[in-house]
Amino acid sequence: MQRGGSAESRTSGRVSAGGPSRRPPRQRRAQGGRWRQGSLLVKAAYIMATVVAVVAVVVGVGVFAIYHKLDSNITKVHVGDLSGKTVYGALNILVLGSQTRLGQLGNFGYDATPGVSNSDNLLLIHLDPTHTHATILSIPRDTFVYQPACQERAYVGTGVWPAQQYPPGAIIDGALNIGGPTCAVATVEDLTGIQLDHFVEFDFNSFQTMVGTLGGVEVCVPPGPGYHDVNANINLSPGLHRVDYGQALAYVRQRDDLGGTDPGGDLPRIQVQQAFVSSVIQEINKDGLLTNIPKLLSIANTATENLTVDQGLGSVSDLMHLAESLAHLKAENVSLITMPTTTDTYPGLSEHLMPVEPQDDVLFNMIRTGQTWTGALPVEPYSSVQVEVLNGTGQTGLAAETAQQLRALGFDVVGTGNAPYTSTTTVSYAGLAQSDSAYTLGTALDSFPAGQDTLIEPASQIGTPGTVTLTLGADFQGVQQPKPAAPTSTAKAGKGSGGSSTTPTPAPSTGASAVESRNAGASICSGLPPAYDPGN
Repeated sequence: MQRGGSAESRTSGRVSAGGPSRRPPRQRRAQGGRWRQGSLLVKAAYIMATVVAVVAVVVGVGVFAIYHKLDSNITKVHVGDLSGKTVYGALNILVLGSQTRLGQLGNFGYDATPGVSNSDNLLLIHLDPTHTHATILSIPRDTFVYQPACQERAYVGTGVWPAQQYPPGAIIDGALNIGGPTCAVATVEDLTGIQLDHFVEFDFNSFQTMVGTLGGVEVCVPPGPGYHDVNANINLSPGLHRVDYGQALAYVRQRDDLGGTDPGGDLPRIQVQQAFVSSVIQEINKDGLLTNIPKLLSIANTATENLTVDQGLGSVSDLMHLAESLAHLKAENVSLITMPTTTDTYPGLSEHLMPVEPQDDVLFNMIRTGQTWTGALPVEPYSSVQVEVLNGTGQTGLAAETAQQLRALGFDVVGTGNAPYTSTTTVSYAGLAQSDSAYTLGTALDSFPAGQDTLIEPASQIGTPGTVTLTLGADFQGVQQPKPAAPTSTAKAGKGSGGSSTTPTPAPSTGASAVESRNAGASICSGLPPAYDPGN
């Protein structure tokens, strides 16, 4: 680097020694005169620029201090099996709510082991590449699933918890307690075949403080006796209520007072929780919270104090960028879905839940491949479904007869045969890639069959497209008859034949094949379970 004075000082023969040369007094006086003679506008502009520069420095230091404080608030954990991708583009985020009592502020009911951190809430959130559409899948906490081998948490043990083969597997909410976030992530990924990108864990404290910072959330209680759950410490009459802190937590934790198809169980509680999430999203949209950086920082100051996230979300800038990316996510573009489950499918587990196949795998495949939820599971064109029909009834010729009927609907029947006697009609398929075909086949039968995924964990549950197998059991009720469709301008018959076309119409999704869902933009008073009334 060249050392020396300015060109001016060198021209005058003066060389600076560590600084600019001194100007003659007359030159300094001339410059001062120009400043005094300058217009008031020029002076004001100079002063304003100086003030702005000072304010910018002060604000910059303040923002740095805020971010530093918020960064120190966040609890960051290393979570295995996550992609660790940036917060932009399509994302799959696992959000778990821990029910640990240790260090929590409030009355949460008796627990013989208060340190246990089972995940009472399991949400798999999928954001599309533009973050303008979202799917939130609720996984019931009582569901039994395959659980991979997991390194035990220190308070559980020092070894490796062995894999729990399905069926029966292990209850899914215990994975977090046994092996921490890494075990929970691995369990959900094995169940769904979905690569998870990030992990968030909240507890009672973080939930309460976040709701309080939002100023409370409006909730609804359906007509009837109201929601009164002693264990959850809730006492609300029918109608709209604005709940805050402990009341909000009690609203989403209540269970014993809820009726519906699973009285006092996990499923009606999920319905209440999904309505609550809908209300939060609607209020955020209304208030424009995600574009209000000062308010967002204020909420973050409270929320981050009790939040546990993976390293990829471990800074305020990451969380703020994620929040900002959701600014255009509208409530009507958020779908909340409950993973279908059923009971009494395994001896001794009648009080717990088991996944419903192939419906669950169809849902998982939709999320994995980025399909938008439209209110029902997708049905493929019959012609794209390859089927093998096996006769397990002992009734001669039933496989050939059924194959003929399926071909009449448009299915690609690749073969028939016999199977050992069975009382249950089953459609077998190999992984997520064949689940759509299995479901489509089921909708074409008079009674939806049982499903069986032939891929056994720990093998990947994705699989490859291929032939599904329909095994006819004693309960087989037949194939639906084709239904004529109204002629359209695009029908092939319109090309001069003068006739009309016939198109098969699949049966509606009902009974065991139905999927519970709600749109986050719907009324928060819709889809709520009634209060449990044991007398009715």
